[in-house]
Amino acid sequence: MLFKKLYRQFKKDRKFKKTLRRFDTTLFPIEFFEDNKISFPSEENPLVSIIIPIHNQLKYTLNCLYSIMKVEDGIAKEIIIIDYKSTDQSLTFLKNINGITIIENKENIGFLRSVNKGIEKANSEFIYLLNNDTKVLPQYLSSLLEVFRNNKDAGAVGSKLIFAGGTLQEAGCLLFNNEVAVNRGAAQSVDDPKFNYLKKVDYCSGCSLLFKRVDREQNLNLLAEIYSPAYYEETDLCMRLIHDQGLTVYYQPQSEIIHFENISYQNKTQNKTKLIQKNHRIFWDQWKSKILNNQAISSSDKKVLNDHVGYEKIMLLVEEYVPKYDQDSGSNRFTEIVKILVNNKCKVYLLVKNIHVDDDYTYISLFESMGVEVIREYLSTKGEITRVEKQIDSIYQTIDYIWVFRPEGYEYYSNFLRKADCKAKIIYDMVDLHFLRFTRETDFIEKSKDQLKRENEVKELEQKALKEADFVVAISDKEKVIIIDLGIDKEKVFIVSNIHSVKENITQPNFKDRNDLIFIGGFHHQPNVDAVLYLNKEIMPLVWEKNENIKVKIIGGSLPDEIKALHTERFQILGYQKDIDHYFLSAKAFVAPLRYGAGVKGKIGQALEYKLPVISTNIGVEGMMLKPDINVLVAETDDAQSFANHILQIYKDEQLWKKLHNNSEEGLDYFSVKKQEENIIELLQF
Repeated sequence: MLFKKLYRQFKKDRKFKKTLRRFDTTLFPIEFFEDNKISFPSEENPLVSIIIPIHNQLKYTLNCLYSIMKVEDGIAKEIIIIDYKSTDQSLTFLKNINGITIIENKENIGFLRSVNKGIEKANSEFIYLLNNDTKVLPQYLSSLLEVFRNNKDAGAVGSKLIFAGGTLQEAGCLLFNNEVAVNRGAAQSVDDPKFNYLKKVDYCSGCSLLFKRVDREQNLNLLAEIYSPAYYEETDLCMRLIHDQGLTVYYQPQSEIIHFENISYQNKTQNKTKLIQKNHRIFWDQWKSKILNNQAISSSDKKVLNDHVGYEKIMLLVEEYVPKYDQDSGSNRFTEIVKILVNNKCKVYLLVKNIHVDDDYTYISLFESMGVEVIREYLSTKGEITRVEKQIDSIYQTIDYIWVFRPEGYEYYSNFLRKADCKAKIIYDMVDLHFLRFTRETDFIEKSKDQLKRENEVKELEQKALKEADFVVAISDKEKVIIIDLGIDKEKVFIVSNIHSVKENITQPNFKDRNDLIFIGGFHHQPNVDAVLYLNKEIMPLVWEKNENIKVKIIGGSLPDEIKALHTERFQILGYQKDIDHYFLSAKAFVAPLRYGAGVKGKIGQALEYKLPVISTNIGVEGMMLKPDINVLVAETDDAQSFANHILQIYKDEQLWKKLHNNSEEGLDYFSVKKQEENIIELLQF
């Protein structure tokens, strides 16, 4: 058995090692571009101005432009080339490229002043500084713009810079008040989780940096010419954005740039060392008092950084599977909790027991774009696997809280994470009460011996977690009362429920323009399977006796065969749907005929977000504080006729429909971001 296990691990590791990322660092010769023309469309209203200063080095400039053309992403842009007195054939060649603007300087005014000329010439909202000794990779620009769309405080966003050899050059930069600046991640693996999440930094290199062309007073964001001809100019710009404009500088790892370092700054007429020393002194004399990171650091230990500066709490979240916000309500709640933690200056690590490469990385990328460090195996610069255990060992003594979700998550924590010298407080999040759900299921489904055995194991885990954890999170007042009655100390029980808010900026069709009923839920969850079978076999036949034209649409992933078999024209089994707005906005009502289960039902909250009237059962609305006939229509559990009557009523009674529609927001008061944020702050004792 042990040999088989080791052999499976060996095969898995060998497959994983083949995923080592390799970058195309090919530089085509100048002659290549005689037959492979570079051309860009002309844009009257560009969103972004890409400013590329050049001084000779035509081969690099052409390869840079070629990479921009090849990864065209539909963003309206203008490209401004600033030449500071090139002496090779750069201008002759570049003037034949369509769609670029060239500004010629009669004398070599240097890098900094050339950039400022480009900013003054630009006609866009955003300036994107790009060195000519770079090759851009897909999403290089769209991912930078995404940061501005998602973060109102964004002042500048920089890229992940990658050496031609495939290692990191920079993952944002930090400043230390003993006058040391550090490129995060220098010479380390591009896939190290420490350098693959959105992070606030002190500055990012100007060789790939996006910022607004003007400030709030409509003044140009120019580089300070006191640093001319180069060095420290982008560092100073970022500090001005942070301290003078109250903005934030972000590092965005999804924007990847290959950088052939030290080509753009070649300057034989200047003593580079003396220039850096001069500008170093200017910068630190101005900004040293503003540098908050007082960790003394030397050139020998730049890999050991205090990346926790600026955070109030350090959190490790533990889940069994990668949460997928659009596939089940528990995952959506998890995602909203993460947003609240990040917005309250928490450093968030996420550890997931099971990661499936093909399915999960879209969602991992989502969490990383929110600022979460997702701990997972990766390949070192030597192609060796860096295990999760090693990463946990390096951080666990810094963690304030370990927030564990579900009994299975607690099992993973107990077997893998529990350390005698760990000072972190343990939060156990029930998500729902598993023992209660298992008990309720017995009236509706027959269970095998294996199922019953596993259920007993889960019950034991749940009881162990409730007793051992420092804090317990319930999802409703009802469940809080239940576990206190089991003997759990009420002082350690907190509520963090589902998190919902009414959708804004959407057009709401009126009563007469809507048709059909919808149900949405993940079918790995047995109560949802039972609800749809109950709806099909017992409720809808009663409805169709009175109105045969009413259709039902069933949406959700992990469909079992018994649900697939129900598909007809009137009872449509649609499976997982990525875009669901249309279904919520075109339906007459949402139906959730749940007969058993536990916890707060996210699907009902989701329907209320769209102001769609809901018909459910006592079990369905349990713990949600919704008022029958005011916020929701409620049938007795297992009363098919009552449920059918509610469906028929909502189809013909426009005033009732409007009443429920208009009261949806009131029904979500308890689940607002503000309310649940207050609960989380109370839990974490800020």
